[in-house]
Order: sequence, then structure tokens, then C-alpha cells
Amino acid sequence: MFEGLARRIQNIFAPFKSKGILKQEDIDQFLKDLRWLLIEADVSLPVVNELIERLKNTLKPQTGVVSPQDYLLKTVYEELTGILGSYRPLKNNPKGVSIYLLAGLQGSGKTTTAAKLGYFLKRSGKSVVLGAADPYRPAGAEQLRVLAQENGLNYESFIEDGHVNVNKIKDFAKRSLHDVLILDTAGRLHVEADMLKELSMLNAQLNPQEVLLVVDAMLGQEAANIAKSFKEAAPVSGVVLAKADGDELGGAALSVAFVSGVPILFMGTGEHIKDFEPFDPAETAAMILGIGNPKSFMRKIMELQQEMEDKPSAKGKEEKFDMSMLLDAFDSISKESLVDYMARALPVNANVDPEALEQGKERIKHMKAIIQSMTAYERKHPEVLNASRRRRIANGSGTTVQEVNMLMKQYGMMRKFAKNPSQLRKMLKGGLI
Repeated sequence: MFEGLARRIQNIFAPFKSKGILKQEDIDQFLKDLRWLLIEADVSLPVVNELIERLKNTLKPQTGVVSPQDYLLKTVYEELTGILGSYRPLKNNPKGVSIYLLAGLQGSGKTTTAAKLGYFLKRSGKSVVLGAADPYRPAGAEQLRVLAQENGLNYESFIEDGHVNVNKIKDFAKRSLHDVLILDTAGRLHVEADMLKELSMLNAQLNPQEVLLVVDAMLGQEAANIAKSFKEAAPVSGVVLAKADGDELGGAALSVAFVSGVPILFMGTGEHIKDFEPFDPAETAAMILGIGNPKSFMRKIMELQQEMEDKPSAKGKEEKFDMSMLLDAFDSISKESLVDYMARALPVNANVDPEALEQGKERIKHMKAIIQSMTAYERKHPEVLNASRRRRIANGSGTTVQEVNMLMKQYGMMRKFAKNPSQLRKMLKGGLI
């Protein structure tokens, strides 16, 4: 998938492979080329503008260990992943059968997608029923029945006298011992008020776990407009990209989640019943950029960045006050007598409280553990420590997030007053910590 876009996008990265430095004019030209490439790939203009704006704010001239090509690839990969949205698993009903309504236009691949989703869930150990709920297309109900029979899935029709029997669906859900009921609802040739009203009615009466919109990925950015129209009028909770293997330029994948505000949860990757998989933004961004395994690529970039960070400071350049320096200070305190250290911080003739001494030892032990649970990059750049990183550090150090926050606050105060390493050492020698 996305071979066409991958080939084109690799061409604009190629000139940077042999460059040693990245200048601002290089960045400007790169962004200009990228903008036109995405527009030609039928990516929605709001998405193009958002991505280019993000890159403008992130990309900076470079002269480091990381090559300009790798730096550009890494940055575009990260921003592209953000544009593609985030994956989440399907919601489940813990008290009974999980109901998933499938909606979409005629020809979008909705009925086939119902069977693919059912087969996917069956392979994960679920007992699945495919339910016919499209009274306007009898051939669709028969198609669904045949697909269920061919792939070992259960089938039930909820169509009576040319209408969907909602009460029958409710009764079935109450007494069913199955795990999942996938309802293939009515489609239309285009977005119509009656169609959306019917979908909203089914949602209100059945209270399904998911309302999944099936869109044809081959429609490019028009798929995003369809998803947006549905979302504005009906309670769509997720999108399934059908025929994603035909979206060679990636226009739909890059546009749908951002334009509609609805996450892409699955995509059909071929004609076979097994050609169906969860939508992974990171993997999709990697395919679009042609970088292979995204984890291996990012590991390579992080190693190069670490190498750059570990290089000794240039002669005469002021040493940066970071968490590594603070850890060295704590190590120094641990090696000497804590009584002597605290005595320096207390008024003359003041007694050192044994309980306070023990608390001080424990506190230093915790602060050291917190810093030791940080990566080398985080120690040098504490500003990147967001909430999730702080939770990870707290778990890794056996402390609490509150203790991590307290240490960060102390670090901020010391950084403010210690303008250079010599001032910091004076503060530490005076017991001002």
C-alpha cells in the first residue's frame, strides 16, 4: 500500500542524503516540495496546511551527528503519525453481546467489511453473528449470509416486511450467548437526510458499542468529506478504510481522521477475507515514508542523537546545568557524612535531629533513584518530562509522581539561581539544597 506516495516522497528526501548540514533555505525548499507532493496525492488541503505548519515550527537548521536526511525523516514521521490520529481497540459490552453498527454509502464495501471484521474477531476467539439490517437491498442480505456461511460465522436476518425489526434485534441481544453482533445497515448512493436519520434512530434504540463508518479509501480526500458529513449528523465512533490497498497515494488515510475528527480503527488491505487489520498510525506513517520498520528506524535515530548528546562540550562553552550534574551532587553528599552536610546548612550550635537525619538520607536516596530512572536524554533535557514520562519514572524508581514533581520544582529553582556550574557547587557546598 501507498507505494506511489512512498516513491514520490523518497525523491524529495534523496538530495539530503549527501548533505553534511541543513540550512534554513534547505528546509524552506523541502517544505515547498512536500506541500505540492501531498496536494498531488489528493490529501485534503487542511491536512496539508496543518502538517506543513507543524514542520515549520519543529524543523531547525542542523550541523549535528544526525544526517539531514535522517533528521527530516524522523521529524516528518513524528508529525505524520500525529496527523494520522491514534488507534484504540473496539469497545466491548461486559454484560452481554457487543453490538457494532456498520454504516456507509453503497459501493463502499460495507457488507464485505462486515464479514472481514467478523472473521477478524473470530480469529481472536470471539463468537460472532453477522446481522442483516438493510431492508432496501435484498441482495446485500443474501451476500452477507453467504459470506457468513463460507467463513464459519453465524448469521441472522432482522428484516421483516421491508423494515428493520428493532425489537427483534433487542430480543436477540438479550438472549444471545454470542460475544459480538455486527449489523450491516442500509447504504445509499450519497449522503441523505433519511439515511442519517435512520442511523441515528438505530443508535438511540440499540445503544451499540460502536457505530463504524465504512469509507472507500480509493476516493481519496472525498472519503474524508464523507466521514465528516456522517459525523456531523450521526453518532459515528470510528472509521474503517475499505480498499486501502487501492489507495496508492494515501490521500484517504492521511485525510480522514484529521478532517472528520473520527479515528480510523481498521483498514481492508486486499480482497481476501483475511486482508483486514487494525489501523496503526505509526506503521502507516512508516509505509508512506518508505522507512521500513518504524521501531528500528527510531532506535537508529535515538542512538545517533545520544551519540551527539554525549560528545564533549566545545572548548570554552558553558557547561549546562542538568539532572546529571544534580545526580553527581547527590552522590557527593552520599559519600560524605550527612551530619557534616546538614550541619553546614543549619545555624551554628544547632543540634542535628536524628529523625531529621534519617529523613534526609531517605529523601536523597529517593531523589537519586528518580534521576537514575531517567534516560540519558531526559537528564540532559528535563524540559521533555511530561506527565506520562513522569509516571514512568515514578514507577521505575519506586517513588510517587508527587516526589518526581517536587524534584523537578527544586531543579527549576536551582537552575534559576545557579547561572553556571561554579554557582551550583557553591550552593551545594553550603547545604542549600
